[in-house]
Formats: sequence, C-alpha cells, structure tokens
Amino acid sequence: MQKYIKQLIELLKTAHDSRPTPSYLEPPEEMETLRDVIELEKSLEDNEQTMESIFGVPQINFPPENRLNDEQLQQLKNAIIELWRAFNYEADFRKGEFDERQQYTKLVEKWKETVPVYRGTNGTWHIEMFDYEDEWEEDDF
Repeated sequence: MQKYIKQLIELLKTAHDSRPTPSYLEPPEEMETLRDVIELEKSLEDNEQTMESIFGVPQINFPPENRLNDEQLQQLKNAIIELWRAFNYEADFRKGEFDERQQYTKLVEKWKETVPVYRGTNGTWHIEMFDYEDEWEEDDF
C-alpha cells in the first residue's frame, strides 16, 4: 500500500505544479485596494467545477481511511491540504470536532463537490468542513 500512497502523493504534487498561472489584474491606481475583490468577482463569474476536474485527480484514487495506517493517512492529508493551498483553497475545521481520520474523509468527500475556480493572485477561498444542518435545531428559534 505504501507504494500506492507514494504514487498518489506524486500525482497530487504534479497537480500542484501544473496549476494554471493565476490571472493578474492591473486595475487603475485608485482601485488597487480593491484588487482582491475584483479578482474574487472575476473568479465567481466562471462556472463552478468539482475539485476533481480542477486538480485533474479522480476522487476514486483516494483509499478509504480504514485501509490506511496513521502515517499514510497523515501523508495523504498533508498532501491534499498542500494542493488546496496552492490553488488558494483552505479547509476550515472547527477545533476538536474531527479526529485525523475524519478530517481526511471530509477532505476526500469534498473532491466531488463544486467550488469556484479561484484564479486570483492572492486571497483564499475557505471551505467549511462541517455541516450546519446536522446541528440545526428547530427549537432554537
């Protein structure tokens, strides 16, 4: 299994290194402070895509967490987070809510969901790794 994990991590690194060059806008000087907002709006104009298509790595390549030992799981989780950061995505986990195995599973599950194709030169698209509906109580209102 370790050989497969190593190959998968290499595939993620290739996707990392193959990121398209971010679009760089040159707004007029008086609008420079709005660069992040303009880049975000430009990214949101495009249709959303799955992470699978953005990165070019099929979700099926990721083994289920119960087939991985702790070291393999940590290696894959770190490689996924590094890839996401290269594309300006950030996984937001609530502190203490999920253990390492659950975090890995949540990251892999997001692979099939659509996200904006963020093409800016800076800034980050945060992806919440929890489900509000699971904690939604009608009696709270």
